[in-house]
Amino acid sequence: MKRLLTTLLACFMALAVNAQTVTISPLPQKISWGEEAFSNKTKFYVVGSAEADGDAINLLAESVEILGVSKKINAKKFPNAKPIVIGEVGDKAVKKFQGAVPDVKEGYYLKVTPEEVVIVGRDNSGTFYGVQSLLQVLSQPQVMQCEVVDYPSVAERGVIEGFYGNPWSHKDRLRQFEFYGQYKMNTYVYGPKDDPYHRAHWRDPYPEKEAAQLKELVDVAHKNKVKFVWAIHPAGDIKWGMEDYGNVVNKLNAMYELGVRTFAVFFDDVWGEGARGDKQAELMNYLTDEFVRKHDDVESLIMCPSQYNKGWSSGDYLNTLGTKMYPEVRIMWTGNSVVDMIEESDMQWINDQIKRKAFIWLNYPVNDYCQSRLLMGKTYGNGLNINDMVSGFCSNPMEYAEASKVSLYSIADYTWNMPSYDAESSWERALGALMPTCVHAFKVFCENNVDLGPTGHGLRREGESPKFNTNSKEALSKSFVQIVEAANNLLADEKNHPEMLSEIKPWVESMRLLGVRGLQYMNMVEAMERKDTIAFVATYRRQLKFAQEQKAIISRNYEGSIVKAKPVVSGDVITPWLDEHLAELIKAYRKEYTYGAEYFPVQSIADGEYFIKVNGEYLTNAQAGADRVGDYPVFQSERDVVNPQRQQWVIEHNSKTGRYKIYNKQDGRYLNERGAFWADKERNPFDAEWHTYLLVKQNGKWSIQNAGRAGKSYWKRDGKRINGNGDDEPIFEIEPVK
Repeated sequence: MKRLLTTLLACFMALAVNAQTVTISPLPQKISWGEEAFSNKTKFYVVGSAEADGDAINLLAESVEILGVSKKINAKKFPNAKPIVIGEVGDKAVKKFQGAVPDVKEGYYLKVTPEEVVIVGRDNSGTFYGVQSLLQVLSQPQVMQCEVVDYPSVAERGVIEGFYGNPWSHKDRLRQFEFYGQYKMNTYVYGPKDDPYHRAHWRDPYPEKEAAQLKELVDVAHKNKVKFVWAIHPAGDIKWGMEDYGNVVNKLNAMYELGVRTFAVFFDDVWGEGARGDKQAELMNYLTDEFVRKHDDVESLIMCPSQYNKGWSSGDYLNTLGTKMYPEVRIMWTGNSVVDMIEESDMQWINDQIKRKAFIWLNYPVNDYCQSRLLMGKTYGNGLNINDMVSGFCSNPMEYAEASKVSLYSIADYTWNMPSYDAESSWERALGALMPTCVHAFKVFCENNVDLGPTGHGLRREGESPKFNTNSKEALSKSFVQIVEAANNLLADEKNHPEMLSEIKPWVESMRLLGVRGLQYMNMVEAMERKDTIAFVATYRRQLKFAQEQKAIISRNYEGSIVKAKPVVSGDVITPWLDEHLAELIKAYRKEYTYGAEYFPVQSIADGEYFIKVNGEYLTNAQAGADRVGDYPVFQSERDVVNPQRQQWVIEHNSKTGRYKIYNKQDGRYLNERGAFWADKERNPFDAEWHTYLLVKQNGKWSIQNAGRAGKSYWKRDGKRINGNGDDEPIFEIEPVK
């Protein structure tokens, strides 16, 4: 009897473990698991396909082995297959199950038993989502019995491509729509800042090629139950009046012909006449009357206001929108600041202002203001009780579409089942879903690419590099070995995940070199302990070589790239630790030994990101763009709160000359000996002999002096710009970005 009880207990525990390992993402509202239902090699036939959603049926046919269709369960005709009974509420095939379907838009009911599978949607999208959940159940080693009653917490859930920089490619977007469908996100807002037909040339129609691509995007989005929201940004040069109001209607009609049925109008990042609340409300009402209400299949408009966060709100702008604009128009909101997580008190404040539920534009994991960093950590900080306070919730991602999926996976989790969202478990599941053949290495990589660093927006992320252990030499060496091995494993796995690895590869290479540099540092420590000066200097020089290789890595380094980033890995933990301890070790060596002194740099300023100011005004890359030539930065009195990187300058020691290179963080363009950007990319590339400078601090200010082949003149301020023919008076305020 005891043996029998032990056996039964072991079986029960095994079943419990199996049930716990089965997951559906996003996590359903209600789910119960039973014992094993059947093998994941099982074949099926479909009952109800004639009435059920066509996209759901096609997804089934593409994903599992379907032997045929039937009007009813017919075991004789399909003796070696299980029936999948499928349809929407009201369909004959699922009539006896429709009482179990939640009365919520996009809700569904899924049941898996040894005898059959049942999928019933409240509507077409619900059926499609039921199939997506079934496919996740079928992907498990053991297909478990389950019953799922599911529906979304937030009606409009998804992504807004609204960042500055290189827009996603056509292929990126197609892959994104498949991802959104898989994880039940139903909204994509097309608003890349650098699409000229969205913003700069909004009046002009798309050329034939671009129009055809947009049509394909719309079709693939709709196939995956994703609303393709096309946004227009007319506020930069709009003339308030009937002519331009008509131009907006004409553009929306052109997009309607391409299949778009949901539209947005952006007024963000403009000032002056373009930011008038009364005129914006007037235009939105006009578009509602003259476009939306003249089409039975067009949804209410979405608008992004000029004052899109609390920190920028002033006067009666928001109240004007709330009282003068039709109540059906949805208004976007980023929170208490440009970059912010959203909580209950935030929603109470804005909803009171605009007299409706705000549509959240979450500026995370977007990195257009911290382009040297990838944001691969957990997505946390948003309230778990705001689902009834928002009309929609969209995430603004990075220009790196595949890398963004780590956070977007969790955004899907959060918006589908907000009260049950857990950032840690969602992040862990995302890693396994995105890189199943290399999960551990990918986790190490993501753990070391978490924090944003100091920016003008203030958001920081905790938990970077949690396994970096400095308690002993052995632990420290193990930490460096771990990140080298993780990088090598990821690079070796590139064939399995080419899209992801092509994006993150510059950061993976940088992580590998960071680990290699760390191991060289450990060798230097041992050489110092042995008093082996020859080994110390030789190892330092190898470390320096790897450091230069790491500095030379550039992401998106191709002709026409709008933004070229220099990757920073573990910028909050390992990189500063290594730089600091390496400097301390060299300092200790030089106190005791003279051998090799010529190889060690004497830096007047540490490598890093700085503001360069004169009389309190910021040197600003006002026309940022890596493909621009011949222009120059100017001094501006105000901090740039939209694109803070335009005012951030990387000062970097050059080991070849012992001097400093200065380049803009926004687009990577270096300053030449005249205080301007390059005159010509082909004829005037960076040359350390020409484009590195001496920096000397006196009485709290700095002088910047040409050197090498560029002569010995000093930089001065000449009106709004820099002139390279000044005297040696220190005039520059060089302040670290914090």
